[in-house]
Amino acid sequence: MVLATWLRISSMGLPLIGMLIIWGGGDKFRRIQGWLALSIFGLVGLAALILFLLNRQYACILSSGRQNCLFDGLATLSLFGLCLVLARASLAGQAHGYTDRAGDDMLRLLLVSAWAGMGLTENLLVLLIALNLFLYVIHRWLKRRGLTWRILALRDDYQDTPK
Repeated sequence: MVLATWLRISSMGLPLIGMLIIWGGGDKFRRIQGWLALSIFGLVGLAALILFLLNRQYACILSSGRQNCLFDGLATLSLFGLCLVLARASLAGQAHGYTDRAGDDMLRLLLVSAWAGMGLTENLLVLLIALNLFLYVIHRWLKRRGLTWRILALRDDYQDTPK
């Protein structure tokens, strides 16, 4: 089970390291930024698939009782699927030649890291950090698209007209 622990840590940490390399590299590594993101998506996807097979979650995903591992199996399979979808989106961004490809790749890598942290962790603190990272990525993605969202919007009572 030491291998499973290393696979979980690498699934959460590798996208963060890749995001820091893309962010720190700036324009110096513009040619390899997309390929770095694609290779990290591939490695994390393979790690998720290996975790699914290594922990034998295919055998207990539909069983009932204490031996059920439905959520663990769905977490690893959804991480694999997310890596496939985001790798495809990153590849499509390279083909169309978007101007801010590095920003999109950084958000995608943060999303993969947050998804892995929420699904694969067994620690409450890491889960809360991953949940906050996930909400941050969603917030930045919506902001880049020109949308706003408010969960706790306090209205100003001084602007109300009395009726």
